[in-house]
Amino acid sequence: MIRILVVTSTFPQFPGDPRGAFLLTHWEARAAAGDQVRVLAPRTAWTRGAVGERVDVRRFRYAPARLSSLTGRHGILENIRERPWRALAVPALLAAGHRALSRQVTEFRPDRLVAHMMVPFGIPVARLAAARGVPFEIYGHGTDVDLCLAAPAPVRRTLAELLARAQAVHVPSQEKASRLRAALGGDLPLHVEPMVHCVPRPATTSSDVGRNVLYLGRLIRQKGVDVLLRAVASLPRPPQVDIAGDGPERRRLQRLAARLGVPARFHGFVYGPAKEALWRRAAVLCVPSRRVAGGLGEGAPLV
Repeated sequence: MIRILVVTSTFPQFPGDPRGAFLLTHWEARAAAGDQVRVLAPRTAWTRGAVGERVDVRRFRYAPARLSSLTGRHGILENIRERPWRALAVPALLAAGHRALSRQVTEFRPDRLVAHMMVPFGIPVARLAAARGVPFEIYGHGTDVDLCLAAPAPVRRTLAELLARAQAVHVPSQEKASRLRAALGGDLPLHVEPMVHCVPRPATTSSDVGRNVLYLGRLIRQKGVDVLLRAVASLPRPPQVDIAGDGPERRRLQRLAARLGVPARFHGFVYGPAKEALWRRAAVLCVPSRRVAGGLGEGAPLV
């Protein structure tokens, strides 16, 4: 058994929350296999109740509860795009995260440090691990990798030096690994790990399934929901489109669906029985992600 301290800016905020649920699933499995796992994540405006049965979740505050909306909704970048004033909380998040991380390393005495998302906590974890002599791993996912690749050359050089000391740098696809090698050098300990955990689809009968097309995910440009709407509009008999999820693109997509005459229903985030009902009704699940949109690319869509 080893003690693992996991630091992440995204993690489920309440039971059933899909945001960061794949991280909870992954580390619950590691804990079930015998490791002692503690997760450090920001407390957000939407944090309610405990999550996880096997991992020890610790939350740190970086702003008053009602203002703690930089993390936990659509992702940091999308949250800022939705409400630009949230960018003012970035220094507070970094400072509070660094203090909490230092306390947990002293208190928990981990055998390994792990950061999910290269930004905002990948670099602080790498530096603290080097200072304390603790082995560390970094998980890159999607937008965070693209932000690092778009950073100025001096920042990329610093990042390359830090990541080269890691036990492992995990990325979700071969494409992300190739781009990181090209931008940061070939000596990185890169491992491709999509972190996709298969969950059985609820059982259906022939009477359940209709002609519905289902989309599940955040409503951001990389996800390509506008591509789906235009594709449906081109069909002779457009099917019903169920769009489950939310994000800063929602209003634009709703206007687009109305303009194209697509029968689309926007459900917002769905959980539990509501999600299962959408699964049962759907004839097709569509994942229309763009490889790159506005310089940002998809990682490995978990749906």
